[in-house]
Amino acid sequence: MNRALALTVLLGGCAPASNDPVDVPMLDLAAFRCSVQPVLAKRCAFLACHGSALRPLRVYAPNRLRLGGEPTERDRPPSDVELEANYDRARALATGGPEEALLVRKPLDVTAGGLFHRGQEMFGGDDVFVSRDDPGYRLLVAWIEDEEHPPDDCVPTDEVGP
Repeated sequence: MNRALALTVLLGGCAPASNDPVDVPMLDLAAFRCSVQPVLAKRCAFLACHGSALRPLRVYAPNRLRLGGEPTERDRPPSDVELEANYDRARALATGGPEEALLVRKPLDVTAGGLFHRGQEMFGGDDVFVSRDDPGYRLLVAWIEDEEHPPDDCVPTDEVGP
């Protein structure tokens, strides 16, 4: 029985990847800047994780990964280029709505319906979002559901969870 299960898992992992184009949603940029970027910056932008070019979600944030600049300027808000890069990467992981989007499923604890997230294994403790009630999780879901349309001059939130 164990042998059959191992073979099924092994062969299932050999399925060819789909090269079909995916429609990336056009989500609200102001909502991203004021609600999503603060969550990603505080809860995901660690250099050991999403500061790597090897990760699908690479996050630029103050005092974290930056696109050039002087070391004395690392604490400045994200540049327009950095913000656009973060926005595009987040949109690419927001396909399929909140039930399927990797942007919310990967950092959500498995016991709450999320997917395996290596950050919990690497750093111990809880996953990024322990439950669907987490303020940061709710902000990401609202953005993916296109519920929020703040003015372009909105102020980034500080309410992003622990």
